[in-house]
Amino acid sequence: MSTAPSANNKTPVPLSQMSPYLKKAIVSIEDERFYQHGGFDPKGLARSVVMRLFGKRQGGSTIPMQVSKMLLTSSEQTMSRKIKDIYYAVEMDKKLKKDDILELYLNNFFVGKGLSGAEAGARGYFDKSAKDLTLAESALLAGSTKNPSKYSAYKSAKLDGSETKEDLDHRILTFVNTEDDDLDEPTETELKMVDKLYEWGLINEGTYKQAKTGSIVIRKAVNNPDAKERQETVLGKMKELGYITQKEYTEALAEEIVIKLPEESNKVSNSVEDLIESKVISALVDQGNTREEAENMYYNGGLIVNTTIDPKIQEAIEAEYKNTNNFPGNVLGPDGVLQPQSATVIIDYRNGQIKGLVGGRNISGRKTLNRAITPRQPGSTIKPLAIYTPAIDTMSITQATAFSDARGGYRFEENRKWNPKTTTAGGGSMSLRLGLAKSSNTVAVKVAELLGDSYEDCVDVMIDYLKNFGVTSLADNKATKDSNNTDRRFPALTLGGLTYGISPLEMATAYGALANGGQYIEPTIFTSIETFDHQSIVDSNPEKKRVVDPQVAYVMTDMLKAVITEGTAKKASLPNEMPVAGKTGTTNSSKEAWFVGYTPYYVGATYIADDAGVRDAEGKIVKTRNIGGGSTSSLLLWKNIMTRVHQNLEKKDFDKPEGIYFTKINLHDGGTSSSGSNAAFIDGTSATRVTTAPSTEKKEDTAAENQNNTSGNTGGNSSGGNNGNAGNSDNNNNNNNTPSDNNTGDNNANNNNGGNNAPDNGGNNVDTGAEGN
Repeated sequence: MSTAPSANNKTPVPLSQMSPYLKKAIVSIEDERFYQHGGFDPKGLARSVVMRLFGKRQGGSTIPMQVSKMLLTSSEQTMSRKIKDIYYAVEMDKKLKKDDILELYLNNFFVGKGLSGAEAGARGYFDKSAKDLTLAESALLAGSTKNPSKYSAYKSAKLDGSETKEDLDHRILTFVNTEDDDLDEPTETELKMVDKLYEWGLINEGTYKQAKTGSIVIRKAVNNPDAKERQETVLGKMKELGYITQKEYTEALAEEIVIKLPEESNKVSNSVEDLIESKVISALVDQGNTREEAENMYYNGGLIVNTTIDPKIQEAIEAEYKNTNNFPGNVLGPDGVLQPQSATVIIDYRNGQIKGLVGGRNISGRKTLNRAITPRQPGSTIKPLAIYTPAIDTMSITQATAFSDARGGYRFEENRKWNPKTTTAGGGSMSLRLGLAKSSNTVAVKVAELLGDSYEDCVDVMIDYLKNFGVTSLADNKATKDSNNTDRRFPALTLGGLTYGISPLEMATAYGALANGGQYIEPTIFTSIETFDHQSIVDSNPEKKRVVDPQVAYVMTDMLKAVITEGTAKKASLPNEMPVAGKTGTTNSSKEAWFVGYTPYYVGATYIADDAGVRDAEGKIVKTRNIGGGSTSSLLLWKNIMTRVHQNLEKKDFDKPEGIYFTKINLHDGGTSSSGSNAAFIDGTSATRVTTAPSTEKKEDTAAENQNNTSGNTGGNSSGGNNGNAGNSDNNNNNNNTPSDNNTGDNNANNNNGGNNAPDNGGNNVDTGAEGN
């Protein structure tokens, strides 16, 4: 377990690693009798009461009382809270040494600008360690405690065009420019200064582009005169109490305060801190706290958040995300963000614990778009969840059930009008196992048509299974027939052209349910939340529910293993022959590329795609590009990450439940065969025919799929093991005169043939009849 980093850049250090001037400054200005009283100072409190009676405000809280307010209670201005602080302060003084209490204070006091504690303040204002603070700097930091907003070391100011490179070196501030902020739009002078900053090397290309397009605003840090005035008060108190000499006092007053902001480095945007913050605050609100109270507890309460993140797994993901060779077609977008973007989530599916998460690449800062929890079009990764799992769950459809992979022969009129194309050779039959392994779109649609008695029944079944797998982003809108506003249609549910999409986190969780014997476990990023003294506040209690029986889940795992051994994802195999089950997925012309896979240890979901909705300097939406290599790019990234993750793990197989047996089947007609593929079956089900044909795989010409789209293709589907290869010709195969899908094979043939488009979070329209990966 690891402890969540603070949202306020809190970096605790021992008292010995802090400047002695800072300790003296804090005691002088905050609690001059700190070393004499027992946690509560009656004299100080009495003086505070008298001053308030005369209309003057003066604090009466001792350092232990302030530690209580920071870590145990809140900033609520009530008598009951003050009484609690006094009680905790007295108890603290009984059990802790004075220096231990002072260390707690100095590691948690707020110094403004989102910085808490001595080390964060020193780094954030002066780019140095707390132990290296001068007397003047220490007094400045100590002075901020009275009102951090008013007395922070610097203020932001507009660029006026007169600045030199030296004036702005390590003093550049950037702010996200949104409709809700109070920032003025950059002036012509400021935009010219942006050019200079780039020429001087003070900002990188990404920041430059974002500033020029107005997505961020640049300001400069200037010394705060209020902070200087407060610093002089602190120095005077230190001299009065004998902590410094007259000479030290005079020299500190004259010392120039030099603001030096730390270097801003572009790093992997792992988004872990943001997700922890969101989930912890939500959990605290669920405990009965107000939003403000929960945020105060998180930011300033010294909470210990025991996260589920495994540092080694997180490092493995981040190491691969730093390698630009893992991402095809790298280019800096007009907004300064590197494209294509990507996200990866790794979960221990036995307990739902998120072990590693990256929500973007080469993005600095926090509160940025977390792509790990943002829905994207899933393409064919939806097929195991929406189609094949419910099919196996019927107990009447098995891995051996055969279907025609030819275009046409669809059961429902809606699908005959849609008439999705084949993504395989389209000239024969395929067992269910091979249909999934080769990601045949026609087979997927025909299987889905057997899930109910009517079109609507089948749609209901697919939506129900997706929801049970934890997918929350479906547009289950029965009141509209607008294809852009509902997912209640076959193109969306069978081929992944959803209205909004599915996030990598939810996709990993859904596949994790299959890996976990059919049991869904809600993903969690923390196990418990504790106070600074290890008193439990919240224990994680993720939702658990059974989606399918263990036998159904195991058959699906066996089929998904075949995707790697016999299908589109052969390159996903891991060293040491570690078993892998998974599924590739791409959308129209490989705009999004996915791989979701699991081992006997972890499940991981990875996607690569350009961000949707990015605008250029003229305000026009930039078209998203095809991902070179299609799903193979995501597959190889997933493999590189998982190879690191599994490096020292012992090889083992997936647990096989009772009620499962294996028999060999012909991959094409589904008959039992002595030379076929070894496939898992549930007791009571079986292949219904015997074949003497060799179980050799036919070479699929996916790049030439249009050859299979002429009229007269044989069609039809069948269950119970009937060979669907020889059926009646389909009268709807009339040279693409009906809305068609845009199907691709395994990272080949990026055809654009129209289709029903669904918006992808900001303008990236995706053909609802997407690909065959």
